Amino acid sequence: MKTYTFFSLMALLALASCKSNHTSLDGVAYVKGRHVYTANHEKLVMRGVNEMFIWSDDLTGDTIIPEIAKTNSNTLRIVWLTDSENINATPENLDKIIQNTVDAGIFPMPELHGATGKWEKLQEQVDYWVRPDVVKVLKKHERYLLLNIVNECGGHDVDAETFRIGYELAIDRIRATGLRCPLVIDASGWGQDLDILLETGPGLLKHDPLSNLIFSVHMWWVAEDGSTQRIIDGIEQSVNLNLPLIVGEFAPMGVNCARHIDYETIMEQCQKHDIGWLAWSWGAVGNGDCAEMDMTRGELRGKFKGLTDWGLEVAVTHPYSIKNTSIKPSLE
Repeated sequence: MKTYTFFSLMALLALASCKSNHTSLDGVAYVKGRHVYTANHEKLVMRGVNEMFIWSDDLTGDTIIPEIAKTNSNTLRIVWLTDSENINATPENLDKIIQNTVDAGIFPMPELHGATGKWEKLQEQVDYWVRPDVVKVLKKHERYLLLNIVNECGGHDVDAETFRIGYELAIDRIRATGLRCPLVIDASGWGQDLDILLETGPGLLKHDPLSNLIFSVHMWWVAEDGSTQRIIDGIEQSVNLNLPLIVGEFAPMGVNCARHIDYETIMEQCQKHDIGWLAWSWGAVGNGDCAEMDMTRGELRGKFKGLTDWGLEVAVTHPYSIKNTSIKPSLE
């Protein structure tokens, strides 16, 4: 009888713990295994684009976002800065662009671009996210929010231990505000170091009290360096680890239009494994170092009808394009 009572008590405690963890993620998107689910428990396999709104004349996307929506994108990565870096990056404008994204039926993923390649600036960027006036905006939209802590923080010299410690602190600081939404963590090495995500990701998931993290690799991997097999192997490794991974940036060529990136293999492998991807970039704000990365160009830059070359392919015409593979869960 005592043994029965003991095991019954343990079962009840386990059930209570499980129920408590589920309740803590009610009303927000969440990670289960290696997949992302909406607050309505629909799987979200991200398909969409990046856009550099913070440097745009259309700062809050009033005209740009409806054009992006025509691609059937379900996720939009919003390039942003802190308001100490750009006076237009106010909480009010952040609120507006997130709302415009949601009104278009797209999940918003704001990210801070000010620490790109600069590991020492990680916590400075987190300072913005944990400010009470910014937290108020994030909580208002938390049901559908995907919060990309910082873009490509750190160069190739950041080791796994440094990365782990830095992001554990970032997670702790953001969770201390009461925010429960998924936190998106970019790889270091200018976003390209998938190995550091594979090594630290499982531990960071355990560290987060909600285990609600998504890891993002930016595949600026040129094909001449053997990236086709690297793409296949890297994605397969993440699947074997059950790691919630997305490809947060990719284009048809590298910085300064250098060489070729096998974006078709990226799209194919992501489709094969139900992994999200976000193309770089829509082009309303042009890429100064390589105009060929812009998905839209010319007089119709920023508009759906301005899609051309690789932009038209990745958004519409390719079998694995946004238009052909994006499933749009409800944001209600």
